[in-house]
Amino acid sequence: MPTAVETSYVFAKLDELEPAARLAPGATDDGRKRFDVRRNLDITAFGVSAFSAPSGVTVINEHDETLLGEAGQEELYIVLNGAATFEIDGESVEAPTGALVNVQPTAKRKATATEDGTTILVVGGTVGKAYEPAPEEAAEALAAYGAGDYEEALAKQLVVIEKQPDNPVAHFNVGCFAARAGHADQAIEALGRAVEINDRIKELMATDEDLDSIREDPRFVELTK
Repeated sequence: MPTAVETSYVFAKLDELEPAARLAPGATDDGRKRFDVRRNLDITAFGVSAFSAPSGVTVINEHDETLLGEAGQEELYIVLNGAATFEIDGESVEAPTGALVNVQPTAKRKATATEDGTTILVVGGTVGKAYEPAPEEAAEALAAYGAGDYEEALAKQLVVIEKQPDNPVAHFNVGCFAARAGHADQAIEALGRAVEINDRIKELMATDEDLDSIREDPRFVELTK
């Protein structure tokens, strides 16, 4: 467990941190683990997390750091243990223990562990922008979502939008959790607010399976036009 000394620093060992909750409801356990380093060490100036996986398992899921047409975090990947093969915009990069891989926001990236016990630390920040940590309730909402408790996820996410009323993704997540919980009216209202803030939220609405229960609702169809 992290240890604070005279409130001036926090010490922790990564292998002693509790893994974060899995985010996909009903996901099978492939041995991949995520560690919320930032929250465990109470870091607020930059984003940092860690991932571990056995050989042959995806340790860094494929993604880029763009959202709603805007570039997000530049990310530095540090291979602490083991080794991984990165795929970055179609190019393979072999990353042994000690490797540093810096990836720009728009690049599509993925990493697969090639040794058991592979662990990668990820540090990120947006160029020219101060880091803004998400409210604690956002992580709690995702944890409840991963556990299949959609009512709790919705309750936590409603607190998030109170704190971030102009965040379109926060409202979008309310819509997703409400839809999963069977609250169609609340889901439509939240999605409408998200679209009002940023019309490009429709890009997320088009494919997110959390919204499948309301996809045929005429109000949803109207929102996606």
